[in-house]
Amino acid sequence: MTAAIFDLDGTLYTGHIGWGITRHHRTHRVKRVPLYFYLLTHMALWPLRRLGLVSEARVRGLWTRHMGWTVRGWTCPEAAAAFSWIAEQYVQPLVRPDVMERVRDHREAGHRVILVSGTPAPLLAEIGRQLGIEETVGTPLALRSGRYTGACELPVCQGPGKVSRLEAYLDGDSSARSDSYAYADSYTDLPLLEWVGHAVAVYPDDELAAHAQSQGWDIMGDMDA
Repeated sequence: MTAAIFDLDGTLYTGHIGWGITRHHRTHRVKRVPLYFYLLTHMALWPLRRLGLVSEARVRGLWTRHMGWTVRGWTCPEAAAAFSWIAEQYVQPLVRPDVMERVRDHREAGHRVILVSGTPAPLLAEIGRQLGIEETVGTPLALRSGRYTGACELPVCQGPGKVSRLEAYLDGDSSARSDSYAYADSYTDLPLLEWVGHAVAVYPDDELAAHAQSQGWDIMGDMDA
């Protein structure tokens, strides 16, 4: 079956899931010490990125790999309450109407809509549920004795990891790749965009915009938005 694969951050909505977690923890005054440690240690990577000492893919991968620190020690029900709040109070108000319209178009065409993101898998599943997207592929969080350990299961769902996670989810059935669509905003999503027959750059960063134009790919949205 033809699939329509959507990235989350910057694509389906205008925010970043790390800031959604930050807003929840600050609002509810929970787990602020691990949150601030996570933010400080990972925000320090961006100056290195600007200096060319580390790649953007590496920075994004580390942000994703360590996001579980912010829920470490919570049980699944405790985390689920936070995830529901983040999906409702942070993600939904920032959803791009034009991209959600494209989701509806694919669904009406009988296509399989899949949300693929580095976001922690249980949080992504809740976001998908609230947005009416049943199939989601995120970064699984490790559990021990019913509590999140702060670790994740590798590979993280970023860059080439998005493709490997998606292929594992599809159980190796990629027969409809050439007929499928992928929507993403970042050049780091190039492996996913090149995996399908129909790539769409959504409000792309400069590198992706240039690449999309050179390849004749569709571009959605104002590239300066």
